[in-house]
Amino acid sequence: MNWARQVSGRGRPLVLLHGWGMESRVFASWRPLLDGHFTCISYDLPGHGQTPCAPSGLAWSASLESLRQMLAQEAPKPLLLGWSLGGLLALGIALQHPELLAGLVLISSSPAFCQRPDWSPAIPAATLEDFAQRLREDPQGTRRRFLALQVLNDPQGRRALEGLGAWPMPHQVCLADGLGLLREVDLRSQLRKLPIPVHIVHGRQDRIVPVGAGEYLHQHLAGSRFTLLEQAGHAPFLSQPEACADALLETWW
Repeated sequence: MNWARQVSGRGRPLVLLHGWGMESRVFASWRPLLDGHFTCISYDLPGHGQTPCAPSGLAWSASLESLRQMLAQEAPKPLLLGWSLGGLLALGIALQHPELLAGLVLISSSPAFCQRPDWSPAIPAATLEDFAQRLREDPQGTRRRFLALQVLNDPQGRRALEGLGAWPMPHQVCLADGLGLLREVDLRSQLRKLPIPVHIVHGRQDRIVPVGAGEYLHQHLAGSRFTLLEQAGHAPFLSQPEACADALLETWW
């Protein structure tokens, strides 16, 4: 199943994957800073934006297979940028098929979003379980609460996110599946040096994915680059768009 695809700009292809409960237009205000350097290609995840919910929902293996097929059609080989849940999917496909990519950018991402006995820089399991319960009872309110967490202690990000909660709701099945991926997927044991450039960008004020998760990725993806934006939260491309764009453009691709 192909996902909805929006294209702008000119230059080498850069594919962008959004996070949970969002859609590709979350990057709209940031793309003008990139369009002079890249052909920006934004995908809507299944059940989000213009992509219908797939029969398999937002299942891990099926989503990676769809992503593999779409990336194989992009020419030349694209850079892949994933934010939050999109970063988890981007990391998953890069580990399986690095030959499809010219480079990987992970923004506010993690190899495992849920806390475990041996893993603390993540969301408490009880918080994700609470979100799943609230999603069944009040989908719109749950998404607004998640958005509020993204910009906690980040006033610039809060202003940038105003109005996003009024966007059409993603399909509830895919929202629930996305929470399931955040709860269940753990890629730590698969991390290794990739034969492509990797850049990890994180905000110091991130209250969803602690900085330790980004540092862990940097330590275990040998040869990667790590940029920490001191004043940014979970959505640094919204709260610190110029700094986030500069970090991307400074990478050797």
